[in-house]
Amino acid sequence: MVRTTKWLTGLLLLPVCWILFETFVVLLQSDTLAGHYWRTREFAFFGLGAAAWLVLFFLARCRAMLWLYVAGHELTHALFVLICRGKVGRVHVSSSGGHILTNRNNFLISLSPYFFPFYSAVVVAGWVLLCWVVAEQARPDPVWLYGLIGFTWSFHFSFTVWMILREQPDVEQNGRLFSFTVIFAANLLLICGMIVVASPTATFPGFFATFWENLRTFVPRLLETAREVYGDIPR
Repeated sequence: MVRTTKWLTGLLLLPVCWILFETFVVLLQSDTLAGHYWRTREFAFFGLGAAAWLVLFFLARCRAMLWLYVAGHELTHALFVLICRGKVGRVHVSSSGGHILTNRNNFLISLSPYFFPFYSAVVVAGWVLLCWVVAEQARPDPVWLYGLIGFTWSFHFSFTVWMILREQPDVEQNGRLFSFTVIFAANLLLICGMIVVASPTATFPGFFATFWENLRTFVPRLLETAREVYGDIPR
């Protein structure tokens, strides 16, 4: 019964994923590319950080990197257990895999490592702490923060894709359709949030307005496409 409910929920999330993707494309085109944000130093450093990690991932992947990924994966599980008011008994990490012992589990805890960039969160927290310690006089150039986020988020994204293509107990436990739609939607929301925070021309009200418009017109646009293809669907 639970698996059937999750499968139906995943099915219902498919159009939501598409609408989110449409909204992301609009956000990227109108508020980022058209606004020339992609020419800024911040965007350049983010891109350089992301590219640097991808070079390492494809050309120099090693057991130490796998250990770091597994550590972030299991610590994310543990973090979301605490957020869900559970208890963490033990965290085991190795380059070949890991696990945690806990008294609570749900889809949020199971799937959190696939959409929560643990090391990016650590970088942001560390940067905030550093700026608080050194105060205004010696605050480092923010472009380095963008570079570190690009590096760590690329770490999260590449390993997420690499691992999810293999059989993962977290995914199988919740069903593939449900897991993939939740992971896709959550990652896309995260990317959109990063764009809105970083771009001087993007805003959260604008993002939500675009999302609502895409949601409101989704069914009419779907029917119009079906009419163009089949030609005999009544209005």
